[in-house]
Amino acid sequence: MKNSSFRLLMCFSFVSIYFLACKKTDEKKFLSYKQFINPQVGKYIIYKLDSTVTLSFGASFVVKSYLVKDTIVAKVLDNQNRESYKVYRLQYNPATKNWDASNTFLLTPLETKIEYIENNLRYVKMINPVTELKSWQGNSYIGQPVFNAGNFFSTWTYYYKDVDQPRQVGTFNFANTVTIVQYDSTENRVFDPKNYSQYNKSYEIYADSVGLVYKDILSWEYQAFTIPTNCKLIRPKTGGGVDTVSVDCTLDATNCDSLRRLPNYRLTCDTIVSQFYYTGYGVKQTIVSHN
Repeated sequence: MKNSSFRLLMCFSFVSIYFLACKKTDEKKFLSYKQFINPQVGKYIIYKLDSTVTLSFGASFVVKSYLVKDTIVAKVLDNQNRESYKVYRLQYNPATKNWDASNTFLLTPLETKIEYIENNLRYVKMINPVTELKSWQGNSYIGQPVFNAGNFFSTWTYYYKDVDQPRQVGTFNFANTVTIVQYDSTENRVFDPKNYSQYNKSYEIYADSVGLVYKDILSWEYQAFTIPTNCKLIRPKTGGGVDTVSVDCTLDATNCDSLRRLPNYRLTCDTIVSQFYYTGYGVKQTIVSHN
């Protein structure tokens, strides 16, 4: 009888340990966004912010660096009467050694997601649960392109990557982080100075109990307008062979497309860029300090 009771107790203990272990694994696997973003009044993070400007496309981007400080200053209600947090951004002025007002953001933590308003644009930064490859439409509240006309910003699909993984960011080594891929740069077209091209990448990294520790966004669009020049029409010659004549395809009276379609006719031209359009935006934001 004692042996039977002992065996029953051991079996019960084994089953209990098994389910506790499973529960612990599940808790680690299915995380809440509040582990990574948990707003508190008085919390601040200082970032090194590298702003990329497309002053001269085709040459090199111009990068300007600043120090910015994001501080949660108050608990407020948003325009839907939901509890939110006001965030002030200050930018350090090395000339005066002062922190000057730069921008205001709004964080709205909800049961299943957290929303973030920047420049009157509402983003869904994170959702629950935080699990590998879980996806959502982070820009679904935004109807228009933000960075350039060709990036279809509202359709970007965010997803979690490297959930609860260690990562070094700047001078910090964080034990638990999550990366949010907002747009995958591998889907973009290669830059071509004579044709339309674009580039979009965007991702953010959040650290356990800290918040946003790294952001990398780069988005540009380029459109070239070309004209043909130095055109040569190669055409059959009576009696055999060919001859070559120069034509000006920019003249309204010269229909070079029709000439090109004639039997045994060929048209060769040089193509030059007469003008081009470009626009772009880029930001790298790296944590340097926090409380």
